[in-house]
Amino acid sequence: MLFQRVFNANKLLSVFVLSLIICGFFIHGFPIYILDEAKNAEAAREMLYHNTFIVPTFNDILRTDKPPLHYFFMMLGYKIFGVGAFGARFFSSVFGALTLAGTYYFVSKLFNKSVAVTTWLVLLSAVFFVQLFHQAVPDPYLICFISMGLFCFIDYYCNRKLLFLLLFYVLLGLGTLSKGPIAIVLPGLIIMVFLYFKKELFTKNLFSYYPVLGGLLTILIASPWFVLVHKATNGVWTEGFFLEHNVNRFGSKMEGHGGIFLITWAFVILGLLPFSLYVVQGLRNAWLERKNDVVFFAFIVSVVFIVFFSISGTKLPNYTMPCYPFLAFLIGYYIDKVIKKELTIKWFKWSTIALIVISVFLPIGAFIAFNVEEQLKPVKWFSIFLLIAPIGAFWAFFWLKKGELKRSVSIIGGSWVFLGMVIFGIIYPKLIILNPVTKSLEVIPEGSEIVVYKRLDAAFPFNYKRTFDVFETKEAIELFLNKNEDGFVITNYKKAKQDFEDLNYKLLLEYKALFENHKTYIFKREE
Repeated sequence: MLFQRVFNANKLLSVFVLSLIICGFFIHGFPIYILDEAKNAEAAREMLYHNTFIVPTFNDILRTDKPPLHYFFMMLGYKIFGVGAFGARFFSSVFGALTLAGTYYFVSKLFNKSVAVTTWLVLLSAVFFVQLFHQAVPDPYLICFISMGLFCFIDYYCNRKLLFLLLFYVLLGLGTLSKGPIAIVLPGLIIMVFLYFKKELFTKNLFSYYPVLGGLLTILIASPWFVLVHKATNGVWTEGFFLEHNVNRFGSKMEGHGGIFLITWAFVILGLLPFSLYVVQGLRNAWLERKNDVVFFAFIVSVVFIVFFSISGTKLPNYTMPCYPFLAFLIGYYIDKVIKKELTIKWFKWSTIALIVISVFLPIGAFIAFNVEEQLKPVKWFSIFLLIAPIGAFWAFFWLKKGELKRSVSIIGGSWVFLGMVIFGIIYPKLIILNPVTKSLEVIPEGSEIVVYKRLDAAFPFNYKRTFDVFETKEAIELFLNKNEDGFVITNYKKAKQDFEDLNYKLLLEYKALFENHKTYIFKREE
């Protein structure tokens, strides 16, 4: 018995370590540049610099976008590893590994180990899902806390061990500190829907979940920081976060991130590739087996998340990701039944053919996209690495035709895990350095006096490890350059060239932002 426990513990540890390797692969190898990463990483750097755990700022301006938990972990990362990409991203990768290992643990416990392994492979090979754990953003923390919290709930529902109910409420509190009330609203809605269908919502049995005491525990964990930041900012942070970044974000399109309800499904398919092509079969199988509490709960989690964000005004790929461990379980369960010949192979085969088609277009599409964007032309031939996907798909189909389903599934998953490592280790580093911040280091000497005209690319403060004064008028810029003849002006204001054309300024750099529709300009007084 003791040997079996040690073996199981070591197996779970192996799953965690392998997950951490994949989730953290080459996180040091490309700079912090993408908008959300840059703002979050810089806010954490400024909190560390100002020695505060309460008021987050970006470029010394109050940042109301997110609660603080991810900032705290980034600050810890900076303390351990130094201020840089690795320190900012390290704990995102850790929480990714915890999510994958936790999913394996609960599926193994509540279902069986063969389904747990397949579920883990589904998540591990989902390149766009794993990509999020390579980023210095709050989502890895939210995904971990919500998904593990919901697993704790269904564990308590099945086994009635109070520890898991306690963990459920604790994790909701931590999730609230990660991204706000969504960590309470969605799990609460999911559980209400689940208990309604189980005919327990309006019965005395509801009190066996201790909703009042549990809710108080969640509030006790989450509320102190919200109270402190409210007082420290005279309510400005509270208004900005709850009204603008929660109510308005759900009710209307923000920052151009909208679209029809089907776009949420498209995000799910993209986010769980390659195995997302089996998601319809997974959901259908789950509905047919809805008498199984674990399967039905996973079905409810998946559907509620997707429907909720289908009707949300703002739509982003990461919004539905907390339900991916449950979707992966449903896909893994379906695949496991096909392997065991408990279900027909017909629809599995058609989905594999669809995967071949998509995989073939992947390198072609990347080559065309890189070739269209002028600044990406130097990396267009790196799209050849994406041939890993179609090679893996054809190889998997070969073994599928021979009746080797288990080997076929392993090849699909393994090829996409390898593809992800190539993307993170080779393609991303070559791609991300083609940004204006990296280019600016070639024209601005270290230690120079720099100001901003109206606005700047969000990655400048973190990569320069400093904040910048922002001037709104040409007169202020002229005054600065009169006092600092060797000073530099950075801006991505689209009319900057027009504003400065009648002044004696030299344009040192004009460079388009990656993934954004603006350019960065760097000016200096003409000598």
